[in-house]
Amino acid sequence: MRREVQNELRVSLLGALAATLDGQELVLGPPRQRAVLAVLALRANHVVSRSELIDAVWGDEPPASADNGIHTYVAGLRRLFEPGRASRAPSSVLLSTDSGYLLKLPAGSSDAALFRAHLDEAGRLRDAPVEALAAFDLALGLWRGIALDGVPGPFAAVERARLAELRLTAVEQRAALMLSVGRDAEVAAELTTLVSAHPLRERLHGLLMSALYRGGRQAEALAVFADLRRVLVEELGIEPGPELRRLHEQLLAGHHDPQPEPAAPVLVPVQLPPEIRDFTGRAKELAKLAEVVPHDHSPALVVITGTGGVGKTALAVRFAHQVATRFPDGQLHVDLRGFDASAPPVQPAAALHQLLQSLGVPPERIPEDLPAKTALYRSVLAGKRVLVLLDNARLAEQVRPLLPGRSSSMVLVTSRNHLGGLVARESAHSVTLSTLTRDEGLALLTSAVGGDRVAAEPEAAAKLVELCGHLPLAVRIAAERVVTRPHLTLADLAGDLADERDRLNLLATGDDEDTAVRAAFSWSYLALKPDAARAFRLIGLHPGAEISLDAVAALAGVPASRARALLDVLAGGHMLEEVARGRFRLHDLLRLYATELSATEESSDGRDEAVQRLLRWCLDTANAAGATIAPPDHPAFLLPPLSTQDFGSHDEAFTWCRTESSNLLAVARLAEDENSPAAWQIPLALWNYFIVSSALDEWTRTYRIAERTAARDGNQAARAWAVHGQGLAAFRGQRFADALELFDRALAIRREIGDRLGAAWSLTGLGMAYGGLRRFDLAVERFGEALDRHAEVDSWFGEGGTRLFLSDILRLAGRHEESLASARRALEVMDSHGAVHAKAMALVSIGWARLKLGERVEARDSFREAVGFLRVLGDRKSLAEALHGVGESSVGQPEVARTHLLEALTIYEDYDHPLIPEVRARLHELS
Repeated sequence: MRREVQNELRVSLLGALAATLDGQELVLGPPRQRAVLAVLALRANHVVSRSELIDAVWGDEPPASADNGIHTYVAGLRRLFEPGRASRAPSSVLLSTDSGYLLKLPAGSSDAALFRAHLDEAGRLRDAPVEALAAFDLALGLWRGIALDGVPGPFAAVERARLAELRLTAVEQRAALMLSVGRDAEVAAELTTLVSAHPLRERLHGLLMSALYRGGRQAEALAVFADLRRVLVEELGIEPGPELRRLHEQLLAGHHDPQPEPAAPVLVPVQLPPEIRDFTGRAKELAKLAEVVPHDHSPALVVITGTGGVGKTALAVRFAHQVATRFPDGQLHVDLRGFDASAPPVQPAAALHQLLQSLGVPPERIPEDLPAKTALYRSVLAGKRVLVLLDNARLAEQVRPLLPGRSSSMVLVTSRNHLGGLVARESAHSVTLSTLTRDEGLALLTSAVGGDRVAAEPEAAAKLVELCGHLPLAVRIAAERVVTRPHLTLADLAGDLADERDRLNLLATGDDEDTAVRAAFSWSYLALKPDAARAFRLIGLHPGAEISLDAVAALAGVPASRARALLDVLAGGHMLEEVARGRFRLHDLLRLYATELSATEESSDGRDEAVQRLLRWCLDTANAAGATIAPPDHPAFLLPPLSTQDFGSHDEAFTWCRTESSNLLAVARLAEDENSPAAWQIPLALWNYFIVSSALDEWTRTYRIAERTAARDGNQAARAWAVHGQGLAAFRGQRFADALELFDRALAIRREIGDRLGAAWSLTGLGMAYGGLRRFDLAVERFGEALDRHAEVDSWFGEGGTRLFLSDILRLAGRHEESLASARRALEVMDSHGAVHAKAMALVSIGWARLKLGERVEARDSFREAVGFLRVLGDRKSLAEALHGVGESSVGQPEVARTHLLEALTIYEDYDHPLIPEVRARLHELS
C-alpha cells in the first residue's frame, strides 16, 4: 500500500538551524538560504516583505543581485518543502503574496514557538511550583546549543541574542522555583557554571548564593558575592545592587532562610505628553499600530516617519494614550532632539540615564559607560510591560541602545528619517505618514475653528486646506490665524495664502517661531550634508510638479549615479518622495521652501548656471525624442544638432514626452522668463509628439509660448511653425474656425519671409480647416493650390501628405472614388521615395476609401499591409487606426473583427483617441 505524503514540516531554531519533512531531515542548502528560512520561520504565518528579507540577510549594503538571490533561495526552499509539487503550481507551504512571502507552520511545528508556549504556561502556573517547573523543563529541554548557530546576517545575530536572553531569564525563574520547593543542591550545581559564563548578572549570583547557603556552604556563598563585587567595581565602576547587598547582609548575619527584603514601592512612570485636543483622522495608521502591540515575551518596535509637520508625534502620543493601560509597568518618554536647531541631538548615554532614573534606579547605581547602561536598562525592563516613546530620533544608532531586551515592552520611535537600519536589523515595523486627506484636513480645520465657520464658507475652507498642502501643522497655524482674528474670514486667509511668495510667512504664529512651517522644514534641512542641501535648493528652481532623476542631475551638474545618491538622502529624510522609479515630488510647501532657499543661499550666478543646465537638458532630450517618434517630421533645421541623448524606440520616446509634457510646458515658461531661445525650441522639438498624441491643451499652450518668444527673438520662421502648430491642434480639437484663422496667419508670415515650403503647408492646413467646416469646394481649392506650391519647391513629401489629407476630406464629402484616387497617388509618391511610414498611412487611407466603396476584401488587404509596416515602425497610434480598419472590414468574421478592434481600443485608450466611443460601440454590437 502506497504511503500518503503528509508534507509535515518542522523547523528547529534553538541550536543549529534544522528542518525535517515527515520526519526526514532536510539539507537546507547554502548559508544565505538558511538565513531566509530563519527569518520566515521566526515570523511564521506572517508576511515578510522582500525588502525585509534582503535587509535581514545582507544588512545595509546588499548587492545588486539581492532581489534575484531572495527569489532563488525561496525557490530552493519550496523544492525542499514540497518535493512533489509541479513546477508552476502554487506553493501551499511557502506562499507568495503581493508584498512578500509567508511560511505556513502549524502550532508546535517550530521549537522557538514551543519554547514561548511553554514559558507562557509556566507563567500561568507560578502558584503551582511543581507544574510550573515541569513547563520550564519542557521549554529548556528544547535547546540544543546556540540558537541559529552558523546562520549569517544581521537578523540572525539580533534573534540569537534575543533568544539567549529569553533562555537565561527562564533559567533564573526555574531556579527560583526550585529553591522554593527545597531543591537547593540542584540549583547550586546548575548555576555554578552559569555564573562563570555571565559574570555580571546579579540575579544569577543571588540565586546561587541562596542555594549555597541553604546547603550549608555559607563561605562559598559569601565568596560568590565577593567575586561579583570585584568584577563590578573593576569593570563597571559600580557596586552590586541593593537587593543583592541585602542578601549579602542576611548571609553575614546567619539568617536561617535568607531572602531579599521586599523592595520599596516604586513609582510607576507615566510620562506621556498630553494629547492634542483636536487630533483628527489617521484611523488606518492607528489600526496598524494596534496590530503590533506585543502579546508574548517579545518586545515590539515601531518607527513612525514622515516630513516635518505631518503629525508623527501627535499620532504616537494619541496611540500611546489609547494603549497605556496595557503597559501597567509604566510609560516613558524621551525627546531625542534629532532635528532641534537649538540643541544637539541627545546622546544614547544621556537618554539611558534619564530612562533609568525614571525606572527608579538611583543615580549612584547608574554606570558611566554606554554598554553597561544598556545592560542595566534591559535588566530592569526584563519581564515588564513598559511603553517607551522615543520622539524625534535622527539616526538608528541613537535608538539601538534604548531598545529593551527580553520583555513585553513596546517602543515607538518618531523620526523625519526612514531609519531603515532598525527595520533591517531590529525587525521594526515601519509606519510612514503622508499628508491628510481632503476630508481629514477639513475635519481638522472644523475642529479648530468651529463647525459654523466652515459651514458658512465651505469652498473657502476646502481651498484653505488645499493651500496648506493638507499638512496638519500648516492647517493648525491657519486655523490659529482665523481664531485669533475674528474679523478674518476663511476666504480672506485663502486669498492671502494664494500668493506663493508670502505663504510661508503667513504659516507662522507670531509668538512661537518653533511652530512655524518654515522652522519645521528648516530642522530637516539643517541636518543635511552640504551636497544634499544644495541639491534640495536647486530642485526648488525646477518649475514642474514632479522632477526626474536626470533633471536633478542636470540642475546639480553631477552624474546620474551621484544624483541618485543625493535623492536617496532627501527621500530618506522625507524632504521629497519618490512617486515612481526615478521620479520625485516635493510637498507643495516644501517646494516653496526649496525655492526660497535657492533665492537666499545660492548665488545669482549659481542659480543662472543651474537653470541653463536644466534648459539644455530639456531641449537636448526633447529634440532626441522628437527625432525618434514616427513619423520623423519635426522642424530639425530650426533646432540645435542632436546631442548624444537618444531613445531606442518610438514607444520609449513617446512615453518620455508624455511623462514630461506638463513639466516641459512649465520649463518653456521658465525659459520665457529667462529670455532663452529654449522657450520656442523645446515646443518645436516636441512637434512629432504633439502630432501623434492627443495632448491638445498642452500643445496649444506650449505653442503659444513658442509664438510669443519666437516673435520676441525675431525668428519669423519659428513663429510661423508655432502658429501652424496651434492650427493643427485646433483642427484636431474640431475648432475648425480657429484652425482656419491660425493657418491663414501662418501663411501670411511665411509669404512675408519668403518661406515657400512653409506657405505650401499652410495652404494644406487651410484645406483641412475648410474640410472640417464642410466647405468642401473651398477645401479642394486650397488643396489644389497647396499641391501646386509643393510642386514648385519640388516637395514630394508635401505632395504626398497633402494628397492624403485631400483623400480624407473627399471621403468625408462622400466622393469616395476621388478619395481612393488621391490616396493611390499619395501611395505612389511615397513608395517611389522609400518613405515607408508615409506609405503605410497611404495604405490606411486606401483601406477606408475602399471600405466606403463596399470593397471589403480589398480594404482589409490594404489595412493588413499597413499593419505589417506599422508594427515594425513603432507608430502605435497609426497602428491602432490600421487595426481599427481591419476590424471594420472583417465584420463577416466576428472573432477576427473583435480581436483587431480590441487591440485598436487598447492603443486608442493610451492616446485618449476620439474614436474610442466608436470602437466600443462596434465591439458591443459584435458581442
